[in-house]
Amino acid sequence: MRCTDRFPLPKFSLQSFLLFAILFTLCASVANAAPPDDSFSGVGLTVGSPTIPAGGVLQMQVFITEPKPILKGKQAVRSGASSAAVANIVPAVGSPLGAIRDAALFSTGGDVSGVAVMGASGAQFFFSSPLETFGENVDTPVITLAYAVRKTATEGQSVPLTLDATNCLWLDPKGNQYPVELKSGTMTVGGTLAISDIVPGAGVYPPGTVISIKGVGFNSDSKVDFGEAKVASQEFINPTLIEVTLRDAVEIRGQRIRIDNPDNERAVYFPYQRTTKIGTSTHALVATSLPLFPQAALTLGYFRPTLQGTTFSGLALQNLNTTSVSVTLQLYSKSGKLLATKKLVMGKNTRLSRDLVELFPGSTPTDGTKLKVTCVKAIQMLGLLGDDSSDTLLPVPASSTP
Repeated sequence: MRCTDRFPLPKFSLQSFLLFAILFTLCASVANAAPPDDSFSGVGLTVGSPTIPAGGVLQMQVFITEPKPILKGKQAVRSGASSAAVANIVPAVGSPLGAIRDAALFSTGGDVSGVAVMGASGAQFFFSSPLETFGENVDTPVITLAYAVRKTATEGQSVPLTLDATNCLWLDPKGNQYPVELKSGTMTVGGTLAISDIVPGAGVYPPGTVISIKGVGFNSDSKVDFGEAKVASQEFINPTLIEVTLRDAVEIRGQRIRIDNPDNERAVYFPYQRTTKIGTSTHALVATSLPLFPQAALTLGYFRPTLQGTTFSGLALQNLNTTSVSVTLQLYSKSGKLLATKKLVMGKNTRLSRDLVELFPGSTPTDGTKLKVTCVKAIQMLGLLGDDSSDTLLPVPASSTP
């Protein structure tokens, strides 16, 4: 007797089996499928919420959350005052923060340049990265902005650290605008520990170099982490100074310097070379701006001035050398005739920003003229293209040819 005679199979058993097999496969595929990709394809920027003691320095650090190549753009950064207050240059009432001390831009290729136009409690950054390496590193901030925290600040006071969406533009390598997501933060007055400066703040230094870390709240048990470099030794000098001796050669600029105290307080700072300003421009827009130089130092650079209506050209120079450098500026006509010559001496670790009209008062550095900058020892150079009607001051990298 066949088994089917005693135990009859249900009708359509083969079809049913195939149907269940198909359903099972589909369910398994759904269960194992990757979740839909909801990742943001634009530029995401974020600011932390640090706690800084009275008398310390706030370094507002703006990070990009996913690597993106940036060609150029702008970003306004505020601390405490509303946009309206900043526009009218009205200081924030009762803010624990003093004036802006300085600023920096960081890119992996060192090519990014910019200008920070200062307001009452913030700055509008204009930036350009010809090699498109700006925005490629998520471990180093793209922008930093430093403020002194007033010694009279009260513990518990807070101030918003705002990325302004109304003054925000980030362009990809083709010049297209990225969508942007902004995450602002808050600074609170409190704690005892903060880093205010690293000296030297830029350059490649060999093993054995002594680096000074300045700040407040240091003690003999403070532990220093020097980013990518190992520290051979560290010495507590006083509550405002620790000296470390490098074990490895390292580029100081952009390293993440961290100090941890036994009470779980932590301070993080990203260094750059701070320089002394030579005089002040008589042009208000230039005077209230910080030039942010590309890292390459040059002995020769060319610029093409513009002067029309509210548009003008300026020049910024920075000498990071340990000695003074003589600089020669030559203004040529469109036909190549020498119109004027200006001699400057840049002291060690100094910077200068001027409207070209200030540098050549007897001539007109207008459309069609050419500016040649030469020096025996390499310095950093940056052209400035301003428009008084919109309070914009754009960076213009030097050209190697006329």
